[in-house]
Amino acid sequence: MKFIALQGGTRHPIHISSTTLSKNLGVSQQSASRYLIELVDNGYVERRLAQGGQVVTILKSGISVLNKEFSEYSLIFGTEKEIEMKGMLETGLGEGGYYISKEGYMKQFQSKLKWKPYEGTFNLRLNDDEVPKIEAMKAAEGILIEGFEQEGRTFGKAWVFKCSLKNGEKIVEDCAIISPKRTHYRRVVEVISPIFLRDKLKAVDGAIFTIKDDLGDILIA
Repeated sequence: MKFIALQGGTRHPIHISSTTLSKNLGVSQQSASRYLIELVDNGYVERRLAQGGQVVTILKSGISVLNKEFSEYSLIFGTEKEIEMKGMLETGLGEGGYYISKEGYMKQFQSKLKWKPYEGTFNLRLNDDEVPKIEAMKAAEGILIEGFEQEGRTFGKAWVFKCSLKNGEKIVEDCAIISPKRTHYRRVVEVISPIFLRDKLKAVDGAIFTIKDDLGDILIA
């Protein structure tokens, strides 16, 4: 579909042969024809047979897929400095509050964020299609919170990203997403704030929030 788009297929119908398509994709003619049929079956492309090949046009649903891919690459390569995600509030296991309450973390939060977090996290579960945004966020530099040892235990490093939360007309600016080095929850973001967010926002599980996340500088390997 990307090849068709580069020929102008998002703007007008284009004529293309299976031979040309197979050469550009580096596959057999049979495979090229199969790929095209799959695009048609999925509703991404419209096709009609013509002399010497077919005339194809990328439909709105196909353009939407390309736009999504473009947005993801923009995040990966740092052309966007802010991302917006939507997440559903859910009750966590209390682990986040336990970890951030440790003195070794609290001192760094106060120094680097200029506020002391409430001892608990505001957990938002994202849809699967938002996961690339989480990965893009993790590729950004963020604010490093160093690991430390306390009470005979080792507590690992983490990164925080300043953000804001919005639900309807309610907005809280002083927030940050905390991303531990080790985490088991790919679709869950943990938000910290100097205030008790559930109380401030009168929030209950299932409520949908928009997160605006400041990516800062992107690190390109």
